[in-house]
Amino acid sequence: MKQFYSLPIPKSYLYCTEDNVLPQREGGWHPRMSSRLGLFRLVQMPGSHEVMFSNPIGLVEKIIVAGRD
Repeated sequence: MKQFYSLPIPKSYLYCTEDNVLPQREGGWHPRMSSRLGLFRLVQMPGSHEVMFSNPIGLVEKIIVAGRD
């Protein structure tokens, strides 16, 4: 994965704010995991770990935002 992180491509991180799979006290998904990307676009949305089931339309809209340059 180190090679992926260093690629000179635009990167986005979609963060579902209610995702509690990783405890926040340990850094959770963001910023601990997202910081590995270097410079990236942060896109946030309300939702939990399986937002694709609870809000699929909202997820699609945020994926579109994450892919814009």
